[in-house]
Amino acid sequence: MQLTVGELAHGGAALARVDGRVVFVEGAIPGETVEADITHRRRDFWRAQATAVLAPSDTRVVPPCPYFNAGCGGCQLQYVAYAEQLTQKRHVLHRQLQRAELDFSLDRIDVLGMEDPWRYRLRGEFHVLRRGGAVSLGFYRKHTYQTLPIDACLIHVDAIERALPAFAHAAEVPGAARVTALQFTWAPGTSDLLWAPYPPRSADSGFGARAAARVPELNLNDDSIGLDDAGRHFRVRPETFVQVNARQRAVLYERAVLFADLDAKARVVDAYAGIGMLTARIADRAMHVIAVEESPYSVRLGQINMQLNGIGNVTYRRARVEDSAAQIEQPVDVLVLDPPRAGCAGAAVDAMAKLAPERIVYISCDPSTLARDVNRFCATGRYTLVEVALVDMFPQTYHIEAVVKLQRTG
Repeated sequence: MQLTVGELAHGGAALARVDGRVVFVEGAIPGETVEADITHRRRDFWRAQATAVLAPSDTRVVPPCPYFNAGCGGCQLQYVAYAEQLTQKRHVLHRQLQRAELDFSLDRIDVLGMEDPWRYRLRGEFHVLRRGGAVSLGFYRKHTYQTLPIDACLIHVDAIERALPAFAHAAEVPGAARVTALQFTWAPGTSDLLWAPYPPRSADSGFGARAAARVPELNLNDDSIGLDDAGRHFRVRPETFVQVNARQRAVLYERAVLFADLDAKARVVDAYAGIGMLTARIADRAMHVIAVEESPYSVRLGQINMQLNGIGNVTYRRARVEDSAAQIEQPVDVLVLDPPRAGCAGAAVDAMAKLAPERIVYISCDPSTLARDVNRFCATGRYTLVEVALVDMFPQTYHIEAVVKLQRTG
């Protein structure tokens, strides 16, 4: 069918309407007229794939990756010029804020993109595909659990790409039959590559040695790896979270510290603190930081990382945020949040609001849960959304990272 599409939705598809029904059209840019095939029919919406572009946008480009048009699910926006990707992400974030009844104008959203929006991922997970005796690594095809084998990926760093055939070879022996996926993490500026199988401990004892023999230029490790950030050194394990874009991680954390507006007397709560990369930056400008983290792996590494870097004004508390907030002594000057994609539990928002910090800095990788949680903080009338920055951590994809500042009003 022929469709003229409108705004881009969160998820990367453009919206069209057919007889009052919403159609999410993949492969189309707002304003284009396309021929599209319906791929999924639901009662409340349809999904479609653009098959021909009848009236192309000036911002349409040829995807440089050969796997994009083959259906790889790793990227969604390679056919959109990078400047337009940023424009559309800004609109998506703004609409999510509007839907949550947050009054913040589009032109006040600061957009921080990349000079070079390729080869930025230092961590990635690749699925194992077995056909006969041969093994390949790859990503799921769009909207399926079928693996598309790849031997190159333009959004991952070179070190990870070079390791793919070596680990595919290592997975060919019967002892590795239980391995269904492999995660890789590279330490920028080094030859160090951390690898981990899924399910955990599914690889046989010789797996790493077989891979290492094929990539002698890389130093493979299956336990932990060291990453540098802002002149400090941090240990990272496969189970722990790390921002996958090192270049934009610095931009994100610098903006978060700016929004926090710290001084030497500040008491800060860093909720969902992880292994402490942002915590360390905050501690450098504050009197005391209480780092709240639920994961035992992250808490232990966070404590080690503070010791490694000589940081003595951070106290880690292993607990859920909603359980620990009531035990935190007041006053709290600044609350920093960096929750997972699902955002904060309602009980966590309520508990943190009772701390009554002067400022709240919220980092999010999902604009819908960000808007929902910010609305919860603002609903009481005690906080106002005063700053929003979109930091593009994931070029070529629909994913949106943002950091916002809330100011206490009374």
